[in-house]
Amino acid sequence: MRFLDFDLQDRDLDSAASELLGGTKSDKKYFVLTLNALIVYEYLHNRDYHEALKRVNYVVPDGSGVLKAVKLLNKKKVSRVPGIDLMLTLCKLASIGSERIYLLGSQIDTVTKTIRKLKERYPGLNIVGSHNGFFDESESDTIVSEINNSRADILFVGMGVPKQELWITKNLDRLNVGVLMGVGGSFDVISGNLNRAPVWMQKIGLEWLYRTVQEPRKRLRLIPKLAKFELHILKSYFCLRRGGSG
Repeated sequence: MRFLDFDLQDRDLDSAASELLGGTKSDKKYFVLTLNALIVYEYLHNRDYHEALKRVNYVVPDGSGVLKAVKLLNKKKVSRVPGIDLMLTLCKLASIGSERIYLLGSQIDTVTKTIRKLKERYPGLNIVGSHNGFFDESESDTIVSEINNSRADILFVGMGVPKQELWITKNLDRLNVGVLMGVGGSFDVISGNLNRAPVWMQKIGLEWLYRTVQEPRKRLRLIPKLAKFELHILKSYFCLRRGGSG
């Protein structure tokens, strides 16, 4: 399904994870994007990011703002596939199928705790390597070599938007990994450094509010960007009603 400039997968969480994992058993390479309002904003206002996302080939709807926008513009209700849940489901399936995982991003202690929590949750999960997300560009070659030498099937990059997708795109052709996915702050939640919103808040689209309460200085800065996303969606809607283009 086409949404704005993205080919959006209309799948539920389990079917998306199964399809992606199936790709690791073939020669397919999936660059996964869990689309939310912030990503759309950066795509519209950051030329480098705009170009980078042209390499993405598997897009699922994540944020509640995107779900509402799809319903408004495409007249269709789609299933939400939260990035952190997709990551966890891939880890669950990998622990059964023996696919290898590599984690890149966040602080060293956070990554270490994330690995421990994932292995506790999914016994048998094969995490073959990790690296923190605070490194100079000059270190990228070494990190790419380390990932390839680990023979990882799945790479989770938790460096935030837009940095994580820019890094994946720049190194995409050199990374011998079947599934590459930016996961934002998922390491912080899985490690226990941050709490995830209660399920009832997730269901009614208020997860962003819960995050803002936990990280007010970081999240409040995003509000103007989210407002511009809403304005863009409204503009696209009225253009469609007039028979124009968004």
